[in-house]
Amino acid sequence: MKAMLAAAILAPLTLSACTLAGNPIKKDVTGQLRGFDANQNLGLAIVGYNNSQYTADGTQSQIIDKFLTGGYSLDLPTNLPYGTYRVIVFRDANSNNRYDTGDTVLSADNSKRLIYAQRDGQFASGTKTGWNLLNPDGTVQTVILNNYDLSAQ
Repeated sequence: MKAMLAAAILAPLTLSACTLAGNPIKKDVTGQLRGFDANQNLGLAIVGYNNSQYTADGTQSQIIDKFLTGGYSLDLPTNLPYGTYRVIVFRDANSNNRYDTGDTVLSADNSKRLIYAQRDGQFASGTKTGWNLLNPDGTVQTVILNNYDLSAQ
């Protein structure tokens, strides 16, 4: 009985410790993490190269849960330029919850692209206005952007 009570008390603390930049509200993108060391200071960021400009945003609310489910969830920003992006896992060298110079990308490219479209059909056939997920086989997910799994390099 005491063991169950201790587990019930510690569970919320464990969950809150997994949060890097607050709890995601929309949970726009979800996936599994494979091959990452749980003891690294991991973060998620959205990176892309659009209109000859490199964009990196690691400021969105995210949860990396290596201990309970091995997965993550991430809110997508709405203040980025329209274009194509991918989610990366990085080691946050200075613990500022942002992807910046000096941080090492730890995830391999999974060939999936997030497309932030200003209008239907922009950048790829089948995309809708807003965020979309373009899979390697050419299919497009427009509502639930799940199965965006990330593996270590």
